Amino acid sequence: MLLPLPVQAQACLDRETLVAAQVHEFEAMMMAVSLRCKAIGVDISADYEAMLATHAPVFAAADRRLRAHFAQGRTYESYATQLGNRYGGGATDPANCQRFDAVARTLAAQPAISALGKVVAAMVAQPRITGAACRKP
Repeated sequence: MLLPLPVQAQACLDRETLVAAQVHEFEAMMMAVSLRCKAIGVDISADYEAMLATHAPVFAAADRRLRAHFAQGRTYESYATQLGNRYGGGATDPANCQRFDAVARTLAAQPAISALGKVVAAMVAQPRITGAACRKP
């Protein structure tokens, strides 16, 4: 006889969704820092935009994965807004802007997914997404 899986097991976060959350959070962080830096007169947007263009397929795939994960009304938008608010309010100084600009410039020049993956894993070790990771079989 087949028994239904517990709700928690059905709602767990698989590895692909967790990685997508890391990538998306990194993108939100970089966008917020770029805007904060511009507000204090340090424009890092060129390198940020170049990084986005170089890794556009990865960022787009992460976005699709998270939208599919949430797939309910405004849940995705709420999640994305919370990330934006988290990173949008931080303190910024020229030295910090230069550090983030160096990250963006480096990634813009390295199209390998592994380069992006290493930086994302280092900068967003635990993504801020609700749910427990799925247990390994």
